Amino acid sequence: MRIAVSSLSFGAPLAAGELTQLEWVERCASVLGADGIVPAIEHFPRTDPDYVAQLRKVAIDLGLVPFGLDAPALLDPAAAPGASDDVFALAARFGAAVVRTHLPPPGEIPPAGFVAAVATAKAVAKVAKAANVTIVVAAAPGTLGEDLLAVKRLLKDADSAWLRACPPATTDPAAVTARDRFPALCAVAGDDPRAVAAGARRAWVIVDAVDAPRPWEALEGAIEALRANTR
Repeated sequence: MRIAVSSLSFGAPLAAGELTQLEWVERCASVLGADGIVPAIEHFPRTDPDYVAQLRKVAIDLGLVPFGLDAPALLDPAAAPGASDDVFALAARFGAAVVRTHLPPPGEIPPAGFVAAVATAKAVAKVAKAANVTIVVAAAPGTLGEDLLAVKRLLKDADSAWLRACPPATTDPAAVTARDRFPALCAVAGDDPRAVAAGARRAWVIVDAVDAPRPWEALEGAIEALRANTR
C-alpha cells in the first residue's frame, strides 16, 4: 500500500495564509511520512510552469510522488468552458497520474442532470486521454454518486477507460467485480486500519481528514496505524 495525502484536509490554514503549499509538501514528508501528495486545484497560489516545476521538484526531492490533483468540480456541466483543459494542463506539468473528483449534484430534475453529467464525463474523458491522466471518481453525499454503485452506474454510461471509480478501501469485496480496476482508493482518518490495509493491498490510498480539527495529528495517527498493519 502506498499512501497519498490531499491538501483538502488543510483547506482552512491554506486559505488563511497560515500554511503555504510548499510548507504543506514539506510537512507531508517530514511529519506524515507519506508516499505521495494530491494537491487540490484551489490551493495552487500560481499555476505557471515555473512554479509548478518548483513544486514538483520539491516533492520529488523529499521522496514524495506527485501522484495526483484534486478537482472536485471537474465533471460539473456548469463549469466554465475550457476549465478541464486547464486542469489537465496543470496535471501534465505536475506529472500527476490521476485527477480525483466527484459527480455533480442531481439538480432540480435528476434524470436530466444524469444525462448532462454523462455527456460532460465523456467530453472531459477525451481531454484526460490526450493528457494521459486518469480521472478517478469518489462517491460523495448530495451528488449523483452517493455511493460506489451510483458512481459505477454513471461511469458505465460514460464508457471510457479514462474514467475510473475511487472507492473507499473499506468497500465490501462483494461490491467489487473481477472487471473493476481502481487506480486509487480512498480512506479517512478514523477508518479501521486493518480493513483499509486489507482492502488496499498494493494500491495507492488517498487518506483524508477533512473534518478533523487537528488534521496533522489525525493523519499522522492514521498513517502510523496503516503502516503498522502492512508490515
